[in-house]
Amino acid sequence: MEYTLEKGTWENIDDAVRVEEETLPKSCYLRDNSSYFLDHTAGDLTLVRAGEEPVGIGKLSVLPDGSGWLETLRVRPSWQGRGVGKAIYGRWLQEAERLGCPAIRMFTGTGNVRSKGLAERFGLSLAGTYIGATAKLSDEKLDLPPEFKPVTDYRLAQVLLESGRWKMEDFVVMNNTFFRCSEKTWRYLWEQGMIFADEHGSFVVIGARMLRQRGLHVAMYGGDGRRCLQFAKAYTQRQGLPAVTVSYPPQNQRIRLELEQEGFVHDQSCRIVMERILKK
Repeated sequence: MEYTLEKGTWENIDDAVRVEEETLPKSCYLRDNSSYFLDHTAGDLTLVRAGEEPVGIGKLSVLPDGSGWLETLRVRPSWQGRGVGKAIYGRWLQEAERLGCPAIRMFTGTGNVRSKGLAERFGLSLAGTYIGATAKLSDEKLDLPPEFKPVTDYRLAQVLLESGRWKMEDFVVMNNTFFRCSEKTWRYLWEQGMIFADEHGSFVVIGARMLRQRGLHVAMYGGDGRRCLQFAKAYTQRQGLPAVTVSYPPQNQRIRLELEQEGFVHDQSCRIVMERILKK
């Protein structure tokens, strides 16, 4: 069947939201995030129609290192397995190449065989496995460790982030977005004011790529792990936000223990990041 692919705009956003709400009713965020997607990121939101009927959506975003992030792939249940996802991937690849992206990536759950298979069909391969853990914050006021301060020296920020890189298996994660560890990623995190450190070398990278109102994300931490997590929880609470999340390689048992000691609850399953290098 032939499909019509059109750019997502404010005029058709309701149709795009309808697709998401029918596909993943418990994980909707397009409505809350439409301004960010339509007005503030390079790369288009694509709406797929069968005739006049909206049947799928997909979004290409360009990350700080220039790579293309393939997100918000949604196909209405009654239209799955009928080539809608392939049409979206084809558009994504064309746009990523037009924008000069050196690589494209996406994530999915470890149990989502169909999503992984579609990514592999378009040349993406497994680049990493991560698990998330979340601390939901109560109204009880948490002590904010005063020794953590924003890192204003970029050279120090680089040193700290490189020191924690090995723990993260070369990715840091915010809002289920996987950023390759690199100088461009470090500069982005620093410019966004997300890096905090104490005088003893402990540090936390905390913030949100989008949907800040839903909570913050710890992309990396190092040094005194429990102290870092205590700061992250209290800092998030001071922002009036409900939760803080950490994603990390599941084989890192030290991080797992620190998170559990600080009241974080792990997801039931892991996520995988898939990657295709487009040019060297």
